[in-house]
Amino acid sequence: MPTTTPAGQESVTPAETPAETWATPPLPTETPATSAATPAGTRTPTPAPTPSFEDALACGTPYAYADNRDFHALSVYVGECQMKTGFYYTPGGAGNPVARWEAAPGSKFLLVGVDFYMTGIRKEGKSSRFMTPLATSFELVKGTSSFGVLNATGIPDMTDYYIRDVGSMYRDRLITKDDEGSGVLIYEVPGSFNPNGSYITFCPRNLDSWTGYYRSPDDWDCEKNLVIWQLR
Repeated sequence: MPTTTPAGQESVTPAETPAETWATPPLPTETPATSAATPAGTRTPTPAPTPSFEDALACGTPYAYADNRDFHALSVYVGECQMKTGFYYTPGGAGNPVARWEAAPGSKFLLVGVDFYMTGIRKEGKSSRFMTPLATSFELVKGTSSFGVLNATGIPDMTDYYIRDVGSMYRDRLITKDDEGSGVLIYEVPGSFNPNGSYITFCPRNLDSWTGYYRSPDDWDCEKNLVIWQLR
């Protein structure tokens, strides 16, 4: 039904609803990448270079040298190696119950054979006995990491230095001409360790057979005379 407008009032036309509009979003602006500022006076550490052992001896290759007094002719070489998670020994020596020594969680043992010989007397009338180098003379190196040899004193009641199914741990001891001072070096390494590409370095530290005192490592110039074998 038509709508009437009362007398005296003007007819009002409803305002037209504007068409719906969509705002155009602004274009994204690229924020330039920034790097963290290095505080003044702070140096960025330089990664340690990986040692290069291009002249390393192959396992089983003997190295001949003389002791510090040039009395004894000596020969040493590194042999085969093997990985183990633990080993058996007899605390307190033979006749006692066997015990197992385990590597720490996430670690293993690398066992490396060493043979040491006195091949002759270089000066007549001098002592025919010689004290072989300490086990700490041998260091395991891979990349920029190095590992010291496991000391038998860290194994409870390890008195005879003997490991079942392996042999004797290497240690310094007196030998005579044509005698040998062989044994096994033990290193505790990460569980993922691979012997390939690793090396044994040798810088002799030993008891002087003449004076009876331990020599300083400085008596041997390791920078010039470091002996190296590559493991496989």
